[in-house]
Order: sequence, then C-alpha cells, then structure tokens
Amino acid sequence: MSLQPAATDADGFRAALGSFAAGVNVITLNDADGSPQGMTATAFSSVSTDPLLVLICVNRANRTYERIAETGRFGVNILGAAAREISDHCARPGSDKTLAGEWLVDRPEWHAPALAKALAFLDCETEKDVEAGTHAVLIARVRSIGIAGDDRPGRAPLIHFRGAYRELGGAASPASRPQAADRTSPPSVVKEYA
Repeated sequence: MSLQPAATDADGFRAALGSFAAGVNVITLNDADGSPQGMTATAFSSVSTDPLLVLICVNRANRTYERIAETGRFGVNILGAAAREISDHCARPGSDKTLAGEWLVDRPEWHAPALAKALAFLDCETEKDVEAGTHAVLIARVRSIGIAGDDRPGRAPLIHFRGAYRELGGAASPASRPQAADRTSPPSVVKEYA
C-alpha cells in the first residue's frame, strides 16, 4: 500500500481526516428552556493540566455553538461502546437533540448534563473562543470531573474511523500492559465495530 494524491479540497480533506481514529464524545449543554441537549463530536483534546484545560471545535453556524457562546458552559462526555445509541441520536444534523432523562446522571453540582453511559465527564467553562474558518475553537477550564467505575459493562471506548464506529482489538491484560517508561509497544489494532 502506498499513498496516492487526493484533491486538495473539502472532500479530500474530510477523507484524509477520516483516517484519524478518534474517540467519540457528546458535548452537552442546557438549552434556554433548561432542556438537556447533545452534539456528537470527535474534535476534542486535552490542552493543559495546570490549569486543567480542554478544547473542542464547533461549527459557528450550529445551535450548540450559539448556546455555548451565550452561557460559556458545556460538558464533554467521553463515550464507551454502550453509548452508541446516544451518539447516533446526537449526530443527526438539524434534528431534535434533546437528551432522554434515562440517559442522564442527576448531579446538581454539575452545570452541564452528564451522560450515565459515559466513560468520563468534564464539566467545562469557556475561557477562549477563537474563530477558525467555519468553526470556533473553544478552550475551556475543567470545573468538575466524573469517571465511570471499571466494573461497568460497555466500558470499551467508542471510536470513529473512516466513517464507521470501531472498537479496539487485542486489549492488554493487566499483567501485559506496558509500564509508563515502556513506549515501544505498538498501539492496539482498530477493527470494525460490530
């Protein structure tokens, strides 16, 4: 296999970036009427541990962006395989993305809605809103954190690669996991999500 030239346009760009395996997240917020809303996203990254900062990228034309710009608050729900239904619900363009009550965790100390099937949750407050073409790069301070227990079913990460959900294969057992100093082990293989 070798690389072949592709068009340097939006389609070629999307095809190239689709080759980057990314974790699936749902960005959550409360609408003006207080109803919990979600948007599926892969454009998420950690930025700093001192202070605790993350970033998300959101299309400035989306309702999600408008509401985040208005309130300065949002949540990042890092999804596991058990949350695929929620990801699908929040990924439909232009549809109602109200989150079902049974999907949520009731934690009044968190400003943004948290998903019960998330592997982790970050309650965030925007610090910078940087215009970048059609999108906004939102850099936010993490105000609260939630982490799922290791005993919960469906705790494998939900991953998106070349237009489809995928799952990690060949998970390492605790005895075979590399130590922090061992950076020579190859990453797990990505395979199609069943």
